[in-house]
Amino acid sequence: VAVYIARFGVAEAVMMALAHLLPGGSLAGPTSFDLLVVGGGSAGLTAAKFAARFGKSVALIERERLGGDCTWTGCVPSKTLLASAERAHALRTAAEFGVAQPATVSVDMAAVKARIGRTIGQIYDADDSPEALRALGIETVSGAATLVDARRVSVSSGGGGTATVYEATKGVVLATGARPRPLDIRGIASVPHLTYEGIFSLDTLPERLTVVGGGPVGCELAQAFARLGSSVTLVAPRLLPGHEPEASDDLAAALRADGVALVAARAAAVEARAGGGHALTCSDGSVVEGTALLSAVGRVPVSEGLGLSALGVELSAATGGIAVDAKLRTTVKGVYAAGDCTGDRQYTHYAGFQGAIAARNILLPLSDQGVATSRVPGCVFTSPEVAKVGLTESEARAEGKAGGVAVAYRRMGQVDRAVTMGEASLGFLKVVYEPRSGAILGATVMGPSAGELISEISVAMAGKVKLPALASIMHAYPTVSIALQQLAAEVYYNQLEASMPLYNALSRLGL
Repeated sequence: VAVYIARFGVAEAVMMALAHLLPGGSLAGPTSFDLLVVGGGSAGLTAAKFAARFGKSVALIERERLGGDCTWTGCVPSKTLLASAERAHALRTAAEFGVAQPATVSVDMAAVKARIGRTIGQIYDADDSPEALRALGIETVSGAATLVDARRVSVSSGGGGTATVYEATKGVVLATGARPRPLDIRGIASVPHLTYEGIFSLDTLPERLTVVGGGPVGCELAQAFARLGSSVTLVAPRLLPGHEPEASDDLAAALRADGVALVAARAAAVEARAGGGHALTCSDGSVVEGTALLSAVGRVPVSEGLGLSALGVELSAATGGIAVDAKLRTTVKGVYAAGDCTGDRQYTHYAGFQGAIAARNILLPLSDQGVATSRVPGCVFTSPEVAKVGLTESEARAEGKAGGVAVAYRRMGQVDRAVTMGEASLGFLKVVYEPRSGAILGATVMGPSAGELISEISVAMAGKVKLPALASIMHAYPTVSIALQQLAAEVYYNQLEASMPLYNALSRLGL
């Protein structure tokens, strides 16, 4: 009780102590579980589902709404918006395919928003809702969580109510996610602006949208709103930093083709204009005026308010996220962390992977590695899509691979399926590999179905399949994926050509 009084005050400490002393461990319902999961996004949901799948008792604690960013403000609404934008673009370009083109293409933003809401609801009800989770045997708890110690979590529902302490007999998984990184420029405090948390709630189409940030969110939404009918300007020194430069260049061409104005500079300052507009000053001296401002400059891990410092859970100096080792263990025994809150790469699928591994390492014997090195695939859902896995060419060369670094490259203009689809002018397939062993070090695909094709390369890398060996794996024609077989065949033929003196000698021997 003395510990609780020091942390939470007298009244709440007494209630917490009573909750542990009364039969059943709670004033209302069970409070002891094999696993406690804090955070109901991708990592937390997957951790809880893993526990339930293996017959373990689990409580999933979420202070806002289950589903996390992916369901409510990320993957689901953004891809639904992109689908509407693609339909508008298809109508405007129908004449190129011999189809009668309407005189005007109008977009009902309220209807677009309504469809986004329906899509979110459908996925939430099926996968993330308390009812869906209860059917799997997962207890859901609504409230803000604070760690009391390595096995106890206090949950306050707010409104002046008392807190309830929940106990984990096996361990705790922290999966608190991330939030938008603030746009740190002069004047921003006095200018209304949007992030990915609010952009999907718009009832009307912005007349002139300024997007700050050239990452996946900025590029996807800039293109989507341009296709829906907004006048869009994107401000960023480079598009998709961290990707191959060819991808950045081709995407810039694609966005310009859709009417997006690009300013290759940093946002420096902003001031309000009459009527809710703004004037954004860039590092190159240019000024961009608009009626709506979208900040898309990344996300930062959520770790505050959990009582981590008092418990001894350390944060990473490099990322600001919760520090974990390769097995996703924090600096406090029994407490693990997974997903975006660790400051690692921010992908829904990676967060889900880590959530499952964290739960597995707590609940089952032995352990698995939860921090991937370079085999985490990702996809930017622009048109064309940009997907990558592993190392870029420059990253591979910087590592100084002992077997050297080589590149196999094929433009989408050489892919028959892309030509038939009218999507051959931009995009490519690039595989970085070791020439001696043929081991794949990384790849980038830019083109139709890039997000699907990158998964095949991910499987090849995980299975240690050499690039030349992919030449013998038959692909259907005409598909986009056959480009990978054709590219691998070129590498294989080069190897054969280098071995021709040996083959000629064997031929002379009648072999």
